[in-house]
Amino acid sequence: MIEDKKPKIFVITEDQNLQDYATLILMGENYEVKIYSRQNEALNELTKDAPDLIISDFQTAGINGMDICNKVRHLAPFSRPSLIFILEDVTQLEKAKLIYAGADDYIQKSLAEEELLLRVKLNLFRASQIQDINPLSRLPGEVTLLKELQKRIDAKSCFAAACVDLYKFKEFNQRYGFKKGDEVIQYAASVLLGSLRYAGGGTDFLAHSGSDNFFFISSPFDAQAIVDRVINDFDKGIGLFYDETDRKKGFILIKNRKGDILQVPLVRMYIGLVTNEQYPLTNPSQILQIANELKDFAQKTSEKSMYVKERRKG
Repeated sequence: MIEDKKPKIFVITEDQNLQDYATLILMGENYEVKIYSRQNEALNELTKDAPDLIISDFQTAGINGMDICNKVRHLAPFSRPSLIFILEDVTQLEKAKLIYAGADDYIQKSLAEEELLLRVKLNLFRASQIQDINPLSRLPGEVTLLKELQKRIDAKSCFAAACVDLYKFKEFNQRYGFKKGDEVIQYAASVLLGSLRYAGGGTDFLAHSGSDNFFFISSPFDAQAIVDRVINDFDKGIGLFYDETDRKKGFILIKNRKGDILQVPLVRMYIGLVTNEQYPLTNPSQILQIANELKDFAQKTSEKSMYVKERRKG
């Protein structure tokens, strides 16, 4: 079972009633909450133990929202908390300035008790989605994949999971450069998405789990058609990323670290497919391990793109 880290929230406000309400409602949702009446103490904590989210007054005697935005903006990208400000009556121009300064959201103080929890949940969800999106493929990453696998396990539903690997992709990068390599990754992502949309169902899931690796979840009843289409479409188009000479030869020449010239085949796609039809899949690590073993077996046994499905009974 995957245990989610408890989100940490800083609340910076001089309003004692708001402090009490935020503590009660947020701790009731199992968030870790720290309360500050002045911004300096909270800002000093940011570099030591950054929260996931900050809720703060915008402008009071001891709190300046622009100072908080400026401090947060200078943190490392993956340690920047989301910012929600509590506003008294301010103009639309001041609200716009606040958002441009780095705030993620704001709540009118008169509506704080009605909207606080909803805004907190929305901003934490938005932040988690953004952080786990691959910038190249725009697909969710490994953290989201693990949660999705756990969700399928907990639902006790029948599903298929597939590990997808681009064989000899590193050598392609070496020969053609990273810009061309990025195009191949985007091409693979589009092939997978297209195949899932054509042959899969509405609950299918696709992740870019790292570098040249993808992972998808579908129904066991659709998986066969999906992998057949993926491999067929990928092989049809991959040759277009090579120059004419390499494409006709069917391989590229690469020099290894020892100075030897190696003959490397065009990029292939290998897939390891596992389902819980024959025996239970009980945790995400088990699924990833089996799918990777099957993918590795496919690489060792075939000199063309192919998939291997788990057929053991236990």
